Amino acid sequence: MNELMKIRVDQVVIHPYHFKVYNQTFNESLKESFKRTSNKPVNPIIVVPILDPEPPDLYLLVSGRSRLEMMIQMDYTEVEVMVYEVTNDTQIRNLIIDLNKQREKTGRELLMEFRHYCEMYPDQRGIPGSRYTKIGKEMGRSKDRIKDFVMLDSFFKGEGDVILEKIFGNELSVSQGFLIKKVVEKYPEKFTSETSFEKLCDRSFDFKRLDYSLLYLDLNDDIEFELVKRYLQKDLTAEEFTKMLERLGKVEQRKDNHKKNKVVVPEIDENYISDHAHLIHGDNRTVEFTNPFGRLINCMIGSPFYGNLRLNGTDLETEVGHNMSGREYGEYLSETYEGYKKFMSPDGSIYVIIDDFRNDKGVLSCGYEHFVVEMERKGFNLVGRYVWWKKNPQPRSHQSLNMVNGFEMIYRFVLDPNNYYSNPDLFIELDQKEVEFREGCTNTDNRGKTTRGGIYLQPNLKKPRNTFDEETCKQIVLDNIQDLDNNFRKNID
Repeated sequence: MNELMKIRVDQVVIHPYHFKVYNQTFNESLKESFKRTSNKPVNPIIVVPILDPEPPDLYLLVSGRSRLEMMIQMDYTEVEVMVYEVTNDTQIRNLIIDLNKQREKTGRELLMEFRHYCEMYPDQRGIPGSRYTKIGKEMGRSKDRIKDFVMLDSFFKGEGDVILEKIFGNELSVSQGFLIKKVVEKYPEKFTSETSFEKLCDRSFDFKRLDYSLLYLDLNDDIEFELVKRYLQKDLTAEEFTKMLERLGKVEQRKDNHKKNKVVVPEIDENYISDHAHLIHGDNRTVEFTNPFGRLINCMIGSPFYGNLRLNGTDLETEVGHNMSGREYGEYLSETYEGYKKFMSPDGSIYVIIDDFRNDKGVLSCGYEHFVVEMERKGFNLVGRYVWWKKNPQPRSHQSLNMVNGFEMIYRFVLDPNNYYSNPDLFIELDQKEVEFREGCTNTDNRGKTTRGGIYLQPNLKKPRNTFDEETCKQIVLDNIQDLDNNFRKNID
């Protein structure tokens, strides 16, 4: 039973959780409000008994801290309080949050409330109702926004708290937070303290430029940060920024670092083994692979021979792949990968960079299709097809009257189509562009049911599309790999 009573001010102790979540908000406006209510608070101060008091007769304040401190300044010796009866500390913490929902809050206070609700609704399987929906109802946010917050909180928690505080305080957008996250993942060595993150807490920055600027400059160097800042604020164009980097010698310095950091692989007589690589000299169908890593392999990447498309050796008659039909090629290649199946983890993937070739009649062999069919027969599942688009293919082909290909395919096979690695960041909105309403949609669900017509939403996602649109291809695999700063390395990293 809750009851209203008077107690001495020295009997009231502010609960530590109140200190942890909320700042002190005492200000002059509260004093003016007291004057209009005969120097008394409109609402009583809320307290709970200390569960195991030592000394006795003490109460923990859960709401009304500013009112209490105002009354102490006004020389009150007693205060009227509402005593709530609770039985455990979890109830007390929930009560503190519930009773302070209506107060004006800083970004830090909202972040702490969010973390409270994350503890209140842990991620548990088998419990009905979405965790994100429940937290969203507590905070007045959509479940999708809560999912964003959970992802950002798991990444920035700690030294990056300031980024989260700015997001909850509407001083940074969620999309800007994800852009910062992407760059921190790429250059973790440049974010060594809270100060590193604090420097980026400016909503006016164009964070799409952050990746390129940190490629050459250091946030922790105040002079270099000023240059980064000018570029992020668009005081400098990309051309002006690049010229300034060249004058400072930063571009040449990075090229030198690239050369110095190359790993020299000795001449391979039989084997070369490092922490993450195992190179074997010989025919991969006949060599003995003993898996030196001590664990199953999560990812294999293969670039097989090109059949009649390219001569890798000097003897056309004996070189593997030549004089094969597309079906023979597919069978041979799938058998090669099947030999390594026993070394793969259940959620592992195989990426195969592959190109079709023409048979001796000059027509395409359909090696792609035969290879996929044979892989499926051997228990592999094709879950992705990606285009490696080359901007500088061979200018012409003397043997073909047709156009020259400017791309190769990358096929992704997995052992279990319901359990393989997926990066959830690919599904996050890229920026704050408004969603588009479009008409005439055709949607098909995974059971084959088709719905036609009507209006649908087209959000701007950063999930890469497999398309020949140049801007989108920059998010996939674009360009050849001979240059230092090419798109292939930049986007694959």
